[in-house]
Amino acid sequence: MTAPGQDPTPWELLRAMQQMRDDLRADFAAFASRLAEMVTKESYAADRRTDEVRIRALETDLAEVKREREKEQTEARTNRRLAVSALVAPILVALITAWLLAQLGSK
Repeated sequence: MTAPGQDPTPWELLRAMQQMRDDLRADFAAFASRLAEMVTKESYAADRRTDEVRIRALETDLAEVKREREKEQTEARTNRRLAVSALVAPILVALITAWLLAQLGSK
């Protein structure tokens, strides 16, 4: 190296320029590798559209499942009412008949 206050020699300048060039190449290589990992706007937009289509399809399926569940619950309620009616009505008729027969027999 040169002493303070002296101009650098051509070899020192050449070495410094080579070091700067090597540093720039390394920086550009790192930048290029990071840039390669980036997603383009078109690719991102296409992914978003695909995601939106999938979400809409899932929402449609979910709405259909909810409708089917509500329908099944309504049918189950109806079936329970019919079952209760089928059990209670004959018992009620038998009780009324027995009561009426008891009333007629006691007269």
